[in-house]
Amino acid sequence: MFLSRLSLFCLCLLSSSYLSAAEPNEPLTVSFATESNYYPFEYLNEKQELQGFDIDIANAICQAVNLSCSFHPQSFDSLLLTLQFGRFDAVIAALDITDERKEKVDFSDSYYKNPPVFVSKKSSSDDFSIAGKFIGVKANTSNQNYLIRYAKEDSFIISYLTVSDALIDLKNGKIDGAFADHAVVADFLKQEDNEKYFSIRRIEDMFMRKFSEGYGIAVKKGNDQLRERLNLGLKIIIENGTYQKIYDLYF
Repeated sequence: MFLSRLSLFCLCLLSSSYLSAAEPNEPLTVSFATESNYYPFEYLNEKQELQGFDIDIANAICQAVNLSCSFHPQSFDSLLLTLQFGRFDAVIAALDITDERKEKVDFSDSYYKNPPVFVSKKSSSDDFSIAGKFIGVKANTSNQNYLIRYAKEDSFIISYLTVSDALIDLKNGKIDGAFADHAVVADFLKQEDNEKYFSIRRIEDMFMRKFSEGYGIAVKKGNDQLRERLNLGLKIIIENGTYQKIYDLYF
């Protein structure tokens, strides 16, 4: 009987310690690293203010669980390193949750899932192949890693500092296609007369099945308190409808 009560007591302690880490009680200051040139996820408006789907989602999560949050644009290549070196507490920047990244950082639950797409000139044919073609992709991203590992198809992969640069070269005929997130390509097609000449040729559904768990918020390895708090905030804004309102605003 004593052992049973002791076991129950220990279990209660473990449960209460887990809840105290996740419940929105004491205020916590969180500095987010992000980038500023990936519309509609994060970008600078006319006043040079940081905006975007990711920023709105993070702010909503922070409000839901009593976090005081700030955002700091960095180069995409350095984002995860800023966590490992302790410069920032979290990263939100359209980051796919992949096995490779999970070796370096921990992730929140996924807050966005949508496979990337190939965009190229319109064609009367439904057949689409990238074999022998020049395909642009943003450098050092999960999209580039996936393309190289699973979908290269004897194409020539051209890396760019930004997706915008790749899409500009696509318009100018310097490359045959681009591989990018669906939302980014959808925005490109809405601009000017792009939809007259270009279209989404293939949605890479296997990306979500084999490679990525969706976008997540990255935190330093072992920072379970912050990760659990972020997960709780995400759960709250999904359940109270805030997430859907933000999603509808951008997509």
